[in-house]
Amino acid sequence: FIQSTDSHTCMGGASNALAYGVGSTEYANLIHNQFAFVNVPESIRFELVGELDPGCTAKDVILHILWLYAANSETLDRSMEFGGPGLTSLSMDERATLCNMATECSAKTGICEPDDLTVEWLLARRDDLNEEEMRARFVLPDKGAVYDGGVHTIDLTEIRPMVAHPGDPDKGIPSDPTNGAYIDEIGEIAIDIAYAGSCTAGKDDDFSYYARVTEAALDAGLSIPSDVDCYIQFGSKTVKDLSAQMGWTDLFERAGVELIDPGCGACIGAGPGISDDSTQVTVSAINRNYQGRSGPGRLYLASPLTVMTSAFTGRITAWHPDIFT
Repeated sequence: FIQSTDSHTCMGGASNALAYGVGSTEYANLIHNQFAFVNVPESIRFELVGELDPGCTAKDVILHILWLYAANSETLDRSMEFGGPGLTSLSMDERATLCNMATECSAKTGICEPDDLTVEWLLARRDDLNEEEMRARFVLPDKGAVYDGGVHTIDLTEIRPMVAHPGDPDKGIPSDPTNGAYIDEIGEIAIDIAYAGSCTAGKDDDFSYYARVTEAALDAGLSIPSDVDCYIQFGSKTVKDLSAQMGWTDLFERAGVELIDPGCGACIGAGPGISDDSTQVTVSAINRNYQGRSGPGRLYLASPLTVMTSAFTGRITAWHPDIFT
């Protein structure tokens, strides 16, 4: 059970915890009294099957869910339960992305079914538990469980790169495979700012995505265009250290990316990456794009792969391995 004074505390659901953000008064009560009153939320289950296309990430999955389910209030105040064989194909970082954006779905929280990967991940971080004790603490759905929000199958093989319209995380537009790299319906959108990082997209896996795109761009002789400001914010000091160890930091700097130390940034209107006026267009990997949240400009939400690709093309562009050739 995890409570904290951040709306994205629900990210802890990736490790099978009941986690959600609360106000400072409720949190002070928890600290003082060591217990909290909880109204058990109703649940909605997302059964994941298949595996994602290499051009897609968990960010595309949650934008897909926002588009099809949250927009109709099907996730409202509910616990979003993620399970099924497709979940096992997602890393812990990617599961954290799913749970993180339960907040944008207006859900109470998100929680993932545990598996062997969960055990492996936790054992590497908890020396006070053995595997048997850990498995005994996991929470699994009861046999024959009834879901107030229903059970919805998400075929990961059918997920396409998603972009959410400015002002609305739940107004996503999927890419059209017949339309090259452009996102269907929004057409060719030139950008002024590409912003990567945040708690949603500043994890180890996210940085590996940024590095993949950056390396391909550098190999093609590209750098960030002079009329585009590109920022990547580390999600934590450990991510920053990993980036340096892997040589990613050097890649980013050679490409013309501005790196930002860990902390809340443009998501809350703080630090570099905020638009200056209403004419500016940003494509961002953060979790919310409510109008005015990150400056007066128009902010599109997309995956780490799409954001980094767009930084090099100067327009909103989905990633595929041959995009720069």
